[in-house]
Amino acid sequence: MSAARVEKVYADRLGARVYLEQAERFQSDADSDLSAESRSVLLHNAAISASNAILQAAGLRVTSGEGSHLLRLETALEQLHQDTEDLLERLDASRSRRNEASYAAMLVAEASVEEAREGTAELIEAARDFLRD
Repeated sequence: MSAARVEKVYADRLGARVYLEQAERFQSDADSDLSAESRSVLLHNAAISASNAILQAAGLRVTSGEGSHLLRLETALEQLHQDTEDLLERLDASRSRRNEASYAAMLVAEASVEEAREGTAELIEAARDFLRD
């Protein structure tokens, strides 16, 4: 598999709103009475959708390939023009836990789900703000 890369595309704020709505649905679904592992997966999906919203509005997209989720998070956060290093660390930790739950059948602690929930909520709010500009 080849490495993911960033491509320029037509900036589409309307399409970006569709991604943002999807992120909000995943976030809401993660508040359901599900296992910690399922909530972890939904929160990661919400973070990826929020990242896609930011990227679409900025006229960028990340191709599929190795490292695409991390590249998507990094590139989206770069568009915000603020200090997002801590947020990236939290979202990347959430991404790693989601990988462990999905691919290694490992358990996810409730504290990890809460950290993912907080980071994802912060990213979704940043995406909302970015789309308002």
